[in-house]
Amino acid sequence: MSTNKEFNVRKEQVISSLVEYLDPEKRDKSPKGFIDEPILDLMHVINQHPDYYTTSSCSGRVAIYCDGTQQDPENEQRKKRTTKGGTWLYVSHDPIQLPAAMDKDWVLNTIFKNKKVILTTQTAVENVDLEKQRFVYFKFEPLILHIEASSHKTAMQLLNIANQVGYQNSGITPSSHRHMLSIKSTLKIDTPIAYVDEEGEDEEDVFYCFVSPEYLWLLLMMSNQKFEQNIQRMKVFEERMKAELEKKNDEFIETETKEERKQRKKKEGLLLQKQQREQKTQNIETEDVIDTLDSLSLQ
Repeated sequence: MSTNKEFNVRKEQVISSLVEYLDPEKRDKSPKGFIDEPILDLMHVINQHPDYYTTSSCSGRVAIYCDGTQQDPENEQRKKRTTKGGTWLYVSHDPIQLPAAMDKDWVLNTIFKNKKVILTTQTAVENVDLEKQRFVYFKFEPLILHIEASSHKTAMQLLNIANQVGYQNSGITPSSHRHMLSIKSTLKIDTPIAYVDEEGEDEEDVFYCFVSPEYLWLLLMMSNQKFEQNIQRMKVFEERMKAELEKKNDEFIETETKEERKQRKKKEGLLLQKQQREQKTQNIETEDVIDTLDSLSLQ
């Protein structure tokens, strides 16, 4: 365990509050409410290391994002429609299941969630007001991890590892009393694909798409490819962190006293018992759900 007592207290509090699967009784602060499944193994390895713990994470996602409405002082209707943020039209933390062949209607309905879509002409694009228009963006965002380290030295060590395994966009966040890292890579897509026309207070928004369905299909295929690269890189990072954890454990065992070893074994035993109880409870809940579904199917 780190000698940084404040770090250890924060680590214990954060780890104890993690939500690892869908639970109606418990949610974390993310919109999803629980940790992305593909990143769980990597998080477990990092959180077992005495010098690090994860504060937030995303395993990677493809998303369609629409800018928020901006206030127009010359239009009273637009004042009423002002929002503080944008809208996520589509979000997936898994690769997109594409049809066997390019399907224009499927592409437009998937990306724009069955909204009214008009494919624009060159003239329409040229007349777009960049200052006032709400744009829609196609995004692929790779893994991102926010991690606190126990010291500046351990933060630099982790940053070096991250850079070596391909997370070149990583960095240390300046802070006067905490050593925070942002781990992320260059596997990214972020491009505008449409804009929104707001006809009036009671009118439905119209999405003017200024790229072709074939181009949107290409973006979906590219995002699936980046998902694969993202997972592969995540696995490399996980293996490297496992090696670091084993090395740290070996160093600790060589220096710990008999009493420290006794206390460590006791804590490990209690943790194992807790995990076994939670797994048993989860299995019972899963069986109950299956039994309920079976009974319903027989009715």
